[in-house]
Amino acid sequence: MEQMSKITNTFRTSITMSKREKHLFLLFFVVLLFWLSYQFIFIPQSIKLKALTAEKQNIENQIKILEELISKDYDLKLEEETLKSNLYEKYQKYYYTIDQPDIIHILNAIIEDSGLKISSMSFTQPSYVDYEGLDGVNKISISLPFRGEYSSVESFLYQLQNSSKKLLVDNLSISRDGHDNIINGHISLIAFSYGDEKKSETNYFYVNAYSKNSKSDPFEVIEGYQNKIETTDESEFNIIKEEKRNLIYDMESDDIYFMGSSPDVTGEVIRFSNGKYGKSSIRAEYFISTNNDVERAYIVLDDKNINIKYPPQNIGIWAFSYGYSPITIGMRFQDLNGKKINLKLCEGVNWTGWQYIFATPPQDIKLYPLKLDRIYFELEPNKYDYGVMLFDQIEADYPKNKEIKLLEEHNYIFYMVKPGDTLKSISKKFYDTESNYLKLAKDNGLDADVELEAGKVLVIAK
Repeated sequence: MEQMSKITNTFRTSITMSKREKHLFLLFFVVLLFWLSYQFIFIPQSIKLKALTAEKQNIENQIKILEELISKDYDLKLEEETLKSNLYEKYQKYYYTIDQPDIIHILNAIIEDSGLKISSMSFTQPSYVDYEGLDGVNKISISLPFRGEYSSVESFLYQLQNSSKKLLVDNLSISRDGHDNIINGHISLIAFSYGDEKKSETNYFYVNAYSKNSKSDPFEVIEGYQNKIETTDESEFNIIKEEKRNLIYDMESDDIYFMGSSPDVTGEVIRFSNGKYGKSSIRAEYFISTNNDVERAYIVLDDKNINIKYPPQNIGIWAFSYGYSPITIGMRFQDLNGKKINLKLCEGVNWTGWQYIFATPPQDIKLYPLKLDRIYFELEPNKYDYGVMLFDQIEADYPKNKEIKLLEEHNYIFYMVKPGDTLKSISKKFYDTESNYLKLAKDNGLDADVELEAGKVLVIAK
């Protein structure tokens, strides 16, 4: 026991350090701790900090790239909107589809404002145009013989140039009429479309040709129809019972259109399988709202070449009414100089069912031949009306001796030569064969191999 105590005391004596040694030992311990911290804490943290700094810089670079892309995308969107706007403006100057009523409406407005006398409009069949880099481009040609003052021609061309829809002047020929400041001529126009054959939805106030083979019931009454309707004497509004008259037009062919005189006039024309005569009739639906002007809804017959060569005692149309309406129904004619002549058939509708309505046209033989180009509904200012009517045969009543004379005479039409026409091509157009070109030459006092000039008028026997 004593020995163990001695050993302990000896050990305590051996590890006794001076104050200076203690300070050195403490300093060593601090240095060691710092070195360990530096090796195992500061250096890894520094490496990690550098890695994070590099990652941060990389992310910031990516953010800058994204910001540049976003900025470019915004600029591209602005450029896209600008291009779309410019493209829309360009598209607005042309037609989406080749549609004759649209062209007729625009040309009618230009013609009436210019004062130029246009006796007729003729259209070619739409055809595809092969332009490099462009698909779906079609065109249609319009032929317009005209008469009027030189200033009217200038006005027509100026309005054509500034029209909302572009029409290309393909050919223009002018000749003196023999009267002061009056010229005759012929102008050929071309309209282009950029769409396909599908009908587009537009804001134009016309409706395309009626649809064939409609199954709708023509005797289905319109909204607001009253069963009890008082009728008046048939003679009051030029309504007569059936009698034998001359058939002028049977309303059976295709491509009859609806057109309004303003955006406040809407409607459509379709075909019904039932009619007064024949296989079908025409159903005309209209809505007319007037402000301070008289407005009209038209059934367009421009392309039907309904020519009245002699003044009949009366002319009219079969009309089916469902009930009372304040509208006036009439016909519009056009003379060879393009002057419009209106003929009222009835003022107000006060019958139901089929009735023949008629009126006496101008009896001055100098006005003829007249071309029937429109049936119209007319409504006075500050009113509105809507409804449906059916129409069938257009008929005329000629004196008996005149009727016999008409039956004995040949039926001729006049044709104005277009650029590129030949006797054979004209024969093909009217007779479906080129073999009648010799007859055309004989009827017009021409040589069989003559080169036809544009604007020359030929007599065509039908």
